[in-house]
Amino acid sequence: MDGANYTIGEFAKMLGLSPRTIDFYTRQGLLHPEQSGRGHGYRHYTEEDRRRVSLIKQLQAKKFSLQEIRQALDVDVKGNSASPAEVMEQVILELERLQAAIENIRSSALLLDQPAVRAVAMEALQRATALCSVLVTILHDMPPV
Repeated sequence: MDGANYTIGEFAKMLGLSPRTIDFYTRQGLLHPEQSGRGHGYRHYTEEDRRRVSLIKQLQAKKFSLQEIRQALDVDVKGNSASPAEVMEQVILELERLQAAIENIRSSALLLDQPAVRAVAMEALQRATALCSVLVTILHDMPPV
């Protein structure tokens, strides 16, 4: 059913979401439906949009912000996207930056006792765990090499 196109109502019903939610994702640049010609302004959603909404909902459940989700989807308004290798390289660089920050904190034993540092460390751990979960999902969905 990869060639299927859905109106916003059909798409929302299929996903169990409200049309307002789909419209919100579209306005936020998370979805890029096809626009019908002739000026009537109808938008049509595809199976690719369905997959994107599934990923959006997974990331939201893991407490990622809309900005972080947009970056994860890595698509701009012109439809340019980074290759999967570039996205993974960005993840590696971010993990290296996080590791360096952790090493800096570890070098100052006094900071480890502060509640604010503990809270930031817990949030970083939650995000890293969520990122790992998303990466596992992506790898699982990829065809075997």
